[in-house]
Amino acid sequence: MSRLAKPLLFASPEECEQAFYEALEGADLEAMSDLWLHDDEVCCTHPGAARIVGHGAVRASWAAILAGGPLAIRTMARHSFESPTLAVTSLIEELAVQQGGVRQLVHVLASNAFLKTPAGWKMVMHSGAPAPQGQIVEVAVSQGTVH
Repeated sequence: MSRLAKPLLFASPEECEQAFYEALEGADLEAMSDLWLHDDEVCCTHPGAARIVGHGAVRASWAAILAGGPLAIRTMARHSFESPTLAVTSLIEELAVQQGGVRQLVHVLASNAFLKTPAGWKMVMHSGAPAPQGQIVEVAVSQGTVH
């Protein structure tokens, strides 16, 4: 689908998140920039990197990543929390990467946050961390007090 045919307003956090992963798969920096809230308080942490704060800095980080071309990425094990104005998701990203001529799958534990604005839902945070020893483990937390 052409970028011009995509909706300018995201009616749900799921639509915004889907656009995020489509932008990664298509190496589409403008689509990536458009889905983020244009605010000095947005933040992003790429796996193994320092936290990046502010729309301009976040956009520049994605420009550097997307300059390498489209990312082969699949999401799984999505869990979410949603209130009328804020949504947070936790999921596993599976990326196919080439290292030394060998294609391998890398797993990233990711969290995304979205804010409902007059312009629809916008991304305000993305954080990714490598899965420990590359393993995907689902841990069920019992109901009740966590701390």
